[in-house]
Amino acid sequence: MEVQKKQGEAVQVSQLIGLLYDTEMVRSVESGSAAREDQQPLSSFRCPLSNKVMTDPVAILCGHSFERSAIQEYFGQGDYNNKCPKCGCELEAMDLTPNLLLRSSIDEWKHRDLDSRFQAAVLGIKSGDHSTQNKALEEMQHFMQMPKYSLRVAEQGLTSSFVEILKDTRFNAATALKCLFYLAKYDDHQKARNKIMEEAIVEAGAIRRIVKHLCKSGQESDALSVLLELSKKEILIDKIGNAIDCIPILVSLVENNNVEVSEKAQAVLCNISSNTHFVVKMAGAGHFQPFVARFNQGPQETRAWMATALTEMPLKENNIKDLKDKEFIHNLIQMLSSSIPACKSACLKSIQKLLSYHKMVKRLLKDSVTIPYLLVLISYAGSDLSLKQEAAEILALLVGASKDRELQKYQGLQELQSEHNVSLLLQHVASADGQTKIQFLHLLVELSYKSETARNLIRTDEDAIARLFSSIRGEQPAVRRWAMKLINCISEGHPDGVPLPPNSPEKETAIITLAAIFTNSSDIRERSSAARIISQLPNNDAIIDEILRKSEVLKSIHEVICSMDGENGGGIATSAAARPDACLLENALAALLRYTEPTNPELKRQLGKLEMYPSLVRILSRGSSLAKQHTAMALAQLSQSTRLLVSNGTTMTSQSRKSVTPLLYVMKFFPNSGGCCCLAPSASTSLCSIHGSACAERDTFCLVKVDAVKPLVQTLSEVESGVAEAALMALETLLIDHATLSRAISTIVDSEGVVAFLQVLEKGSSSAKSKALDLFQKILQHTHMSEQTFQRSERILIQLLHDTELKKKAALVLRQMGVIPEQSSYF
Repeated sequence: MEVQKKQGEAVQVSQLIGLLYDTEMVRSVESGSAAREDQQPLSSFRCPLSNKVMTDPVAILCGHSFERSAIQEYFGQGDYNNKCPKCGCELEAMDLTPNLLLRSSIDEWKHRDLDSRFQAAVLGIKSGDHSTQNKALEEMQHFMQMPKYSLRVAEQGLTSSFVEILKDTRFNAATALKCLFYLAKYDDHQKARNKIMEEAIVEAGAIRRIVKHLCKSGQESDALSVLLELSKKEILIDKIGNAIDCIPILVSLVENNNVEVSEKAQAVLCNISSNTHFVVKMAGAGHFQPFVARFNQGPQETRAWMATALTEMPLKENNIKDLKDKEFIHNLIQMLSSSIPACKSACLKSIQKLLSYHKMVKRLLKDSVTIPYLLVLISYAGSDLSLKQEAAEILALLVGASKDRELQKYQGLQELQSEHNVSLLLQHVASADGQTKIQFLHLLVELSYKSETARNLIRTDEDAIARLFSSIRGEQPAVRRWAMKLINCISEGHPDGVPLPPNSPEKETAIITLAAIFTNSSDIRERSSAARIISQLPNNDAIIDEILRKSEVLKSIHEVICSMDGENGGGIATSAAARPDACLLENALAALLRYTEPTNPELKRQLGKLEMYPSLVRILSRGSSLAKQHTAMALAQLSQSTRLLVSNGTTMTSQSRKSVTPLLYVMKFFPNSGGCCCLAPSASTSLCSIHGSACAERDTFCLVKVDAVKPLVQTLSEVESGVAEAALMALETLLIDHATLSRAISTIVDSEGVVAFLQVLEKGSSSAKSKALDLFQKILQHTHMSEQTFQRSERILIQLLHDTELKKKAALVLRQMGVIPEQSSYF
């Protein structure tokens, strides 16, 4: 009976709940959230033990109800807890009966309570009071974790309210973002509700406002969470990708130090990467992974458009790791086989852009179809001229960026050096005009620099050589420069020098043209190339010598040297290597070597008429390394004229010097000679300390008289270049003749030559060390070293005993010094 009575009371309570709650609901809506604070659950809804609203109420035998877990814990405390904790009634059993009616009433109360609180939060958000709005916003974010309230929020137009709140710094932006996040996170199966929410988000301008919060420190993660949910909706992808600055900001966040932020940004980009335009935008901002994936999957038209877009994008080193994807490169190259010219052109321009990075060069070379496809494009008669031009430029860049060993490593580069393909390129040089001819000349220059095979194939093609020299006459300047570059390239270091047209009139015309370019051109680069070719013309050729003698080449060499001499305003003393005309000086000095050859007396006599020697000596102190090297070699060759004169018995004895003036003595041997232009002898001129008056003649040259010995000794410090070896060659000319040997050694020693030779022996090249050992051995025979110099020499020479090529020479010098015995195993 007691149980039935309690259950009857529960029914009455349930009936009263609706009436009470309806009343509270009205009061709550009318008075806002403040009224909600006074609304409390009925006392019968609370567990007497825990004083908390029950979720699983159960009744015991006396009829009172408790939370299941609470009463179970109570009963489990001991044998004496068999009384009702509320009324004290002894219980015959501890059975628990679910109070379904009470549970239903509590659930109904909770539901009504949530609705009431939700409505209060809605009213709070819509109110004009910022404090009330912030509190309501905090409350609302909890409601929106329940999917059913997301729809109600959209239906009541709160989406725009959340967006407006994001604009105002007085509000809690993080809370508003969370509300938008829960709004976006709804059940995809409810299509009708989806559409309402999506429309509400778009109309409120939420995406643009969320994007702005991506840039605000501390809010990136919340804003990204919202955007990530929105990006899952296909209808919103376009809105997100087209939002101003959205993609660049997302790309920048991919590199964020916060892992969560980085992963969310990547996820959003991944979701919107189904749109090719957005993928291109990502790549433009520096994020290439989606671009590569999309390119590999796309049809030919899509790839062509993406390749064109790639040519306009800024690239950085860290982008290359994505772009050098093997499949991407292969698919890009395959576009060259397309029948659509626009596809081929887009492909060529993209490849040309990628070639700025050496890692990409290797990737392109590794693909076996790269060079064959480019050659097919060049050889195919139907190819557009501009496409052939671009293909030739790409091949030039590929070859130019390749290392020497790679020319034999990759099959494509090996094919490019074949006789067939070299001939094909030369034919295009012959048949093309303007820029196309320049591109093919550029390709041949790059190939010749790297491949001896290509150089020899071009040299042996007489028709090609004739056409090359023909190209330097009357062609546009750019074609002329590239033709001369190719001639220089195939001539450099070859024992036969420059390959000339076999026909005599053409050969003469070629040399005359070169001389005219060097002497008359206003373009420094043209003059420099012409001078370099002249320096490599075949030796012992009477026709060449005669043309050069009659030309103004030597006069122009003189002008170049004087114009760049520091004493004449050229300023080579400070920055010779950096000046644009430094190369012209170097090549002019190389051409000068032809006039200083001992076997060309006519050319050398022509040189003696010019006042060039002081400027040459100054270059030893002020020029670039290559200029110094060429100058030292020229001085070495000039100095041999004095040696020959001395060896013919023209050196004066000390007695004859007193009785005959230098001028009269020289006139005895050269009755037709005139006065010297740079070292004119006179009665007051002092005799040469080595050769006496034998080097006073106009057509002779003496290192001592032009004060070149000390500068030559000083250039020995440049041990890592060819300068030291060239200077040693010049100094060696003073130490050949026995009659003047002691005086020559004394002059070199006085110029601190011993220390300079030791520096070469310590740090110079193998060939320079060998020559220095020869000269050092001669000096030891006629001079006495200090103890300190002796010890240093001994240490350096002992080190050279470990050099297979130099150990015997070093041992000879050490034996001469008395350091090792004559019976040493080194001999």
